[in-house]
Amino acid sequence: MPANKKNFYTYAEAQAAARALAINRQLEYLKRYREDPRLPSNPRIYYADAGWTDFYAFLGNKRPDFYSTYAEAQAAVRALGIQNKPEYLKRYREDPRLPVVPFQVYANAGWVDWYEFLGNKRPDLYPTYHEAQAAARALGIQNKTEYLKRYREDPRLPVVPFQVYADACWVDWYEFLGNNRPDLYPTYHEAQAAARALGIQSEPEYKKRYREDPRLPSQPGQVYADAGWTDWYDFLYNKRPDLYTTYADAQAAARALGIKNVPDYQKRFREDPRLPSHPQRFYADPDWVDWYDFLGNERPNLYPTYDEAREAVLTLGINSQLEYQKRYYEDPRLPSNPFRVYAGAGWIDWYDLLGTESPSAVLAAYPLILVDVERWLKTQTSIRLKRTSIRIFLSGFCQVQGLPDDSKYLLLRTNEFNASAYQQFIESQAESQKKPYHRSITAFFGWLLDEYCTDADADERVVLPEYRNPFEKVLAGYAESLQGYRPNQSTKPPLGYEYILRARNYLVPNGEQVLQARPSLTDLPHLHAFFGSRVDWIYVDESMIDRNDPNCIWRWVEKADRRIDGKRELVDSYQIWSPVRFIALYTLLRFPLRGQQILWLDSGEADKEIAVLDAGHGGIHWEKNTGPLAGKGSKKRRPQAMVQRGDKDTAKFYVTTNKTGRREGGYGVDWIPDDLVYWFLLLRDWQAKYNPLKEPTLWSEINLRAETNEKILQARGTQCFLFRTDASGQPALTTTTFTHTLPALLYEIQRPGENLASESPNRNSYLSPYTPHSLRVSLITAFIADGDAPIHLISKLVGHASLVMTIYYTKLNNQQMRRAMGETEKRAAQIATERHAETIRTHGLQPLRHQLITTDGNRSLLESDVPNSACVVFDCGICPMSAAACHIGGQAVAERKVESLYAPVEAGYLGQKNCPRCRFFVTGVPFLGGLMALANELALEIHAESARFQGYAAEVERLEQAFYDACQTDQPDTQGTKRKQASANQQQSAAKLDGLLNDYAAVNHYVQGCLKLINESEQSGDSENSVRLIAAGDFAVVGVSFEESKTQYHLLAEVCQNATIYQSANPSRAVPLIAQAIDRMAENNNLAPAMFRLTDKQKLAVINELNQLLLQRLGSWEKIDDLFAGDLMLLDIDTHEPKLSRISTDIQSLLTQGATRQLNHEAAIHD
Repeated sequence: MPANKKNFYTYAEAQAAARALAINRQLEYLKRYREDPRLPSNPRIYYADAGWTDFYAFLGNKRPDFYSTYAEAQAAVRALGIQNKPEYLKRYREDPRLPVVPFQVYANAGWVDWYEFLGNKRPDLYPTYHEAQAAARALGIQNKTEYLKRYREDPRLPVVPFQVYADACWVDWYEFLGNNRPDLYPTYHEAQAAARALGIQSEPEYKKRYREDPRLPSQPGQVYADAGWTDWYDFLYNKRPDLYTTYADAQAAARALGIKNVPDYQKRFREDPRLPSHPQRFYADPDWVDWYDFLGNERPNLYPTYDEAREAVLTLGINSQLEYQKRYYEDPRLPSNPFRVYAGAGWIDWYDLLGTESPSAVLAAYPLILVDVERWLKTQTSIRLKRTSIRIFLSGFCQVQGLPDDSKYLLLRTNEFNASAYQQFIESQAESQKKPYHRSITAFFGWLLDEYCTDADADERVVLPEYRNPFEKVLAGYAESLQGYRPNQSTKPPLGYEYILRARNYLVPNGEQVLQARPSLTDLPHLHAFFGSRVDWIYVDESMIDRNDPNCIWRWVEKADRRIDGKRELVDSYQIWSPVRFIALYTLLRFPLRGQQILWLDSGEADKEIAVLDAGHGGIHWEKNTGPLAGKGSKKRRPQAMVQRGDKDTAKFYVTTNKTGRREGGYGVDWIPDDLVYWFLLLRDWQAKYNPLKEPTLWSEINLRAETNEKILQARGTQCFLFRTDASGQPALTTTTFTHTLPALLYEIQRPGENLASESPNRNSYLSPYTPHSLRVSLITAFIADGDAPIHLISKLVGHASLVMTIYYTKLNNQQMRRAMGETEKRAAQIATERHAETIRTHGLQPLRHQLITTDGNRSLLESDVPNSACVVFDCGICPMSAAACHIGGQAVAERKVESLYAPVEAGYLGQKNCPRCRFFVTGVPFLGGLMALANELALEIHAESARFQGYAAEVERLEQAFYDACQTDQPDTQGTKRKQASANQQQSAAKLDGLLNDYAAVNHYVQGCLKLINESEQSGDSENSVRLIAAGDFAVVGVSFEESKTQYHLLAEVCQNATIYQSANPSRAVPLIAQAIDRMAENNNLAPAMFRLTDKQKLAVINELNQLLLQRLGSWEKIDDLFAGDLMLLDIDTHEPKLSRISTDIQSLLTQGATRQLNHEAAIHD
């Protein structure tokens, strides 16, 4: 708003008015002068020729007794030995007659500069502008930012050349560095017309898009400040909002809303459209006082001077900035942000306020030790943690104890080591840092001991007797006393599966069918705008444009502002749209990988073999790689491509880096979604064509956010990064790829009231409570990433098919003859298993070690002598931890060299004691039958839960379609609550289904391991040590089949049969279902239903005998399925296969006598 003319006081009147307000300091005057509208904001200037001396005279304060002459002050400061300006600002209080701002106090009394004042040698800068200009250009410096980073490369270049050469030819940075000055519009009106032509509507949009016209400036308010600029409303032809014209009206409106503070105002000012977003600017002149006055809050009575506040902080004994933020309210006169309140009035830094010494100053006293630290760190991982540990040790222990700058000092036995002081130092650290700091310090001194105090004698290294590591010897056992810190689970909510699906569908509609549909990038025009930043549109030569390629999205930019050969030029250019960020974000939404792992995937351009999309149908095949990078780069033990040849030529996923993303080595996953295969191969081909590499990229040359050991990077060799951003081969950054795009995507897909994301206050980006780490991929398929279950099997399970896992044998001389394990053989095998279980209970694991499956989790247990008393035996395996380690049997939470932290076992079908998911679990050939029984129970549970899930999914789909129809016809959404509830039910069912599928995959993994052990032992002739699963005969090769049936009867029968053999088997779900099926079959065949009258125990007996009868008469489970499906009748069986007795009569007799019939299969076996 325009300033009003003021009738200010005369100097004497102003002096009296300020004293009447009891203003005591200059800083206080600047805050409160508006309390009297006739006081000027800058009395020093206004009364310069009307009696002004200084603020001491103006406010009636006693003038400090500074040295009266410059020479006296200069002598005093040199006597203190002060070397530079920062040190002066910290130490000037040592002499109360030294001013905080000597350059002001002695401005007209001899002051030249700090070099002269402190008696320091003035740097030998280039004497002329042209010499400095030539030197800067010789270094190849391109802009101001680079200059500030690199000017020290030439000690004669000044840090602020625009000040040093201000009166000697300085024009601007363009002239100084030899860069072309941008050809901006010369007049305000031309720039205004250009911005309007682009259709820019707001200041944030202008900040994003002004580069579309290279003649538009980034700061038009500065460029045209004296050439017509008013404000953004005028510049962009926007209607100026009807804001309150007076400060008093705005003040009343804000108070009426009950707004209490600045953050609250920034959140709520839009509740009144006439309130400005920045009232302190809009009403700056003449009425604005401060936020306290505007909102009607009481102004705190803070300490008026920095020195008083500093004394109060020292009295409280506050030692850190964090502690200050927690405790400053103990003295109501301390401000929450002292660095703002006392800026320009004594503030130096937090160390000065707290009376502590800066760590950088302490470190300067230990240059020799720091040299050793850097040498040691070159051999380490977790470099940042270890460097911090040693630096804190130097400042918090060595400096306090007055130790010398000698790495070997504490290693000498003759030098005292204050163990209690060290323990106090460690105990004073944050709980999460005590153990890591102590370990790092111990490791560093262990390295020093080996480096300097060890004598090499042949192949043996002996520590010299006068040295020892005090952190291991003097403090023996101290490390074990420090508690490991386990952080609490994050409270950030994971993103719901409903929104993940919606986000994926926004990126690629019907995305899971892309391998068949084969969409091109041209088919996704909405993504070209969504991913529309400079990162996505890259400059290419016109010769690179393939106008016939549907994956080549290009545009022509006139007078693009580019840097070519180090110089900025305006050139007509071609740009091509890169799908890197789109496919990376889609992958994050599709597969359970960390963002960094995704960006480090390899394209396979240097592999010998690559996957290729079939031209004729929706599949892939494998070809020899004939690309220019084939066979180049470092020689690695295995292919690196993200898509590789798996079992039976199916595609599998290879992740270049392990799950922590730091150490060397990756891992494979035997499954990859079809849609990811398509997009990965499309991106690989796009990169090879439009963003080709000359050579694979060295790991040692990529820009890593975390400091990484050079040896690890060298060991990784080279990589052809799939998600590279330009020809340099550098992988994309997680910040630009995920952190910025995920909130924007959630903002696009959210519906009213969902609050997935919001616009940031400056409207240049989006904010979301959901981060890339919040994502949880498909609940149905995530488990495949860590299991061995074949995808065709899982798809059948999820697709509500009924699968039965059965063991079969293949006869030695006839590969086509298979025989399923029947009840008799199951019982015989179980008897053998019981004998081996007794061996384990008596002698432990060692006697059967060769028949047990070794895993990373149980390896140490199998290789050690586990007490037999600790072995708890179940039908499916053994717990070697006394069935009491479920709380630490899960996946690693934090992997460390000395000690790792583990989560509890994930609960599942068996509850919390979910043995197949436990890292300690031991199983093997003797327990194959029990594993199969558990697998079939799981299959039944999955079958039942899958039906629920499919029902909920259908309901969600129906309600989503109704919502779409309502939106299209502008009808109200009347089923929003119902839709949300259906989606919640679907997700709940999916979570349960996911857990069951994880269990199934784990059991299947062990089953396959057992089969491998059996068949390998048979082939090697190691039969005397092998566990026989069959009583006799010439069956040798054992396998597992997954049989799909048209009804679930076979699966139910298998579960019921197992229940009579394995004690832990649970037929509770199967019995009522199969009993209903039998009664229904009986009724269909004009027999009297009888199962409903029997107890569960009686039902189980009848079920097993009935199944034996049906198998004997029908010969196969396929025909039994036909019988229970209604496609085969009992009358048909009697007609086509006549026997001595009719099958209907036998079944009716069995059902009728079920309550009294005694069935004893065990007796039959023994007989």
